[in-house]
Amino acid sequence: MKNKKKYVLSEKAKIGKNVTIGEGAIIYDNVEIGDNSFIGPYCIIGEPTINFYKDPAAHEFSLTKIGRNAIIRSYTTIYEDVIIGDNFQTGHHAIIREKSRIGDYTSFGSCSELPGSSIIGNYVRIHSKVMLSENNVIEDYVWIFPFVVITNVKHPPIGSFQRTTIRKFAQIFSHAVILPGITIGENAIIGAGAVVTKDVPDERLVIGNPGKDIKSIREIVDENGNSIYPWQDHLKEYRGYPWQNKS
Repeated sequence: MKNKKKYVLSEKAKIGKNVTIGEGAIIYDNVEIGDNSFIGPYCIIGEPTINFYKDPAAHEFSLTKIGRNAIIRSYTTIYEDVIIGDNFQTGHHAIIREKSRIGDYTSFGSCSELPGSSIIGNYVRIHSKVMLSENNVIEDYVWIFPFVVITNVKHPPIGSFQRTTIRKFAQIFSHAVILPGITIGENAIIGAGAVVTKDVPDERLVIGNPGKDIKSIREIVDENGNSIYPWQDHLKEYRGYPWQNKS
């Protein structure tokens, strides 16, 4: 590795056209960064897994690939063996662990963490200080708001990991906790502070601790009595979704 312009860039990394790398950033072996991307100050891209620290000389870095037009803000760490699509964004201090696969137009807020071995779809919005767990599946167009916690072991440290699945267009509001092995249905809404202990069907609203299924999301109205869910059918502001007309 060589020092260049106050950051550290491996000679085995592949950097696209018009990529900006901030001061103090470290880009490890076998990293690919797409055109027009921004890597902020003190980011680490391709952080090695534990095997590197056991035997650095024998370690072979797995591919870490970030697509075009990424914005990776300062102090974010992305481990090796992570594949990310185009137009990805993070806040500051985000952590994405190994064996994660992330689609296009997805974002992670500041101080959010993805422990790894997860599949995240396209146009997913994960806000600040969200704690996900290993082995998640989060489908396209999901919104996860600040301080949400998703768990994966019922009786730690005993027991095996259980997969959590969040279906398309679902929303999980602030401070909700999802217990292991849960499936959140398409267009479902999990209210703020809810503790979800069982699967949630499509288009249902769950609130409280323990979480209770109280009604269809189509019964939710705004202060003027207007229907607002499913949210994708009522979104007026242009957010760049494929079904929206910018004009």
